Amino acid sequence: MPSANKYFDTPAEAPEHPKIRAWSGWKTNAQRVELELLRPREGLGFRTPRMFVTFYAADGTVYRQDESEWELELDSWLLKQQVKARDEANETLRFALRLKAAFRPIAIRYGDGYFNSVLVHQLRGGPFGGVEPLAEVLGAIHEYEAAGGSKFDCEQLIDFEIKVAAHALLSLYANDRAVAERILIAALAQYLDERFHVTERRQLGFG
Repeated sequence: MPSANKYFDTPAEAPEHPKIRAWSGWKTNAQRVELELLRPREGLGFRTPRMFVTFYAADGTVYRQDESEWELELDSWLLKQQVKARDEANETLRFALRLKAAFRPIAIRYGDGYFNSVLVHQLRGGPFGGVEPLAEVLGAIHEYEAAGGSKFDCEQLIDFEIKVAAHALLSLYANDRAVAERILIAALAQYLDERFHVTERRQLGFG
């Protein structure tokens, strides 16, 4: 019989993020939890986004506060706990960051240029293509339509990630579709604006 070995004899379980361990305990004693995101501009770009999490007691006073660089794992835990951002601008940034993280593997798989083309033409032809502020951003982007047998597969992956975001918003806002759509459209617009440097080009006089 082989000797005991921790690598083979126990199941592989990812260790819990230390922030999540702390937040789980604080949430037990809190009446409400709120997320705020800050991402100051730096030149033509942005600094690393930071998340500020506030735990409120039953009387409305602040029970605990904590902050961290934005991480998908931390934000996903907050989302699972139905923690909203403090306002729609924060929620828009939150979901723009989540879309960026979700789309990254797709862009790696198909290449940036191919992914860009499929994404832009898919959004133009989608249900939000003519809705502001997404329509304005799409109007400032010039991409040739992608061709080839990989287009359908790429579209399917993009659709899936947008649907994940849409349903997360519906759950977060108690099936208020108007709010969910407004935030999703704004998040897609913000993601595209940054990916294609729309605002930066305008600031430099190229828009």
